[in-house]
Amino acid sequence: MKATYGVYGMMEWIAIIPTAHNLVRVRFEGGSVTGYGTTPATFTTENEAVMKLIEGSHYYRQKKIRLIQKER
Repeated sequence: MKATYGVYGMMEWIAIIPTAHNLVRVRFEGGSVTGYGTTPATFTTENEAVMKLIEGSHYYRQKKIRLIQKER
């Protein structure tokens, strides 16, 4: 399974997500803001543990990080 997450209004951003014993840094990149519209900074992963971590984070619950696409 592959998932792509996005952060709108950012060209790049590093999310720092706390775990029980550590901090995980997730790098979003490739975003743009032009006169024609916006493209979110994105992060793509096939790692199910990272997907679960992102989807359980406060950034995801507050909709700062959004799921753009999930493929099987």
